[in-house]
Amino acid sequence: AFLVGDTHIVQHAPPIPKMHKPAMMCSEHDALSGPLAALPRSESMDVNNDPRFFSNNVIAKRLAAFQTICVVASLMVGLSVKQMFLLEKSIDITTATGVVQYTGFCLMCIVFLLDLTTVIVLIQQLFMTFRLLTVGPTGFEIAKSYYLNPNIVTMRHMAVKGFFFSLPLFIVSSVCMVWTTFSASGSQMLAIPVMVVFVLMAFLLWFINAKHASIFKERYSLAKIHEEPLINHVASFSSRSRGSFFGLDV
Repeated sequence: AFLVGDTHIVQHAPPIPKMHKPAMMCSEHDALSGPLAALPRSESMDVNNDPRFFSNNVIAKRLAAFQTICVVASLMVGLSVKQMFLLEKSIDITTATGVVQYTGFCLMCIVFLLDLTTVIVLIQQLFMTFRLLTVGPTGFEIAKSYYLNPNIVTMRHMAVKGFFFSLPLFIVSSVCMVWTTFSASGSQMLAIPVMVVFVLMAFLLWFINAKHASIFKERYSLAKIHEEPLINHVASFSSRSRGSFFGLDV
């Protein structure tokens, strides 16, 4: 819009022409098939070839760590299911061996559920975050808001903690299986040394996990303390420039 004399002239931008597919790219399979049309939501995101998609960013580096956990959790899901079916189902809970056997079965079920939850949550978040990263010019900001959403953060931390908690449980469940196997052959005394080693290893894994988490929280808090003076210094310059009459001189 601009003013010519006393006349106010409004100039409209020409409509953006609709992009058509080249003739050589057209195919008889472009239309959605009848059976597939009944499926829910068959539209995909736009595809934009932005060079920034190929550069590394902090979200992609963090997701790489979760990919490793997701792979190991997937292996644990298969292993726990296999152990669940190997356990004897003829359980007499009136005996000590039956109680140990049933306890081992319940613990293995918990391991399976924890690891399965880890796989589902992390795969969902990896899939969604990478899609949002490539949504367009604002992909990083949108993916960041999704990654830091309180619900997403809570589910991600719950899944990771559940995975690390399932490792000692898996060993304790294996202890119950060892006792049950040796009891069936009447040689329980031979199982005691193995069970002691397994229980000690379970406590060692729990200690390793707790120690790593404690040191990480300490280092993270230390990093925030060290960066606080710099952030306050930059913030003071920003407030000073906003309060100046002339503002920035560059």
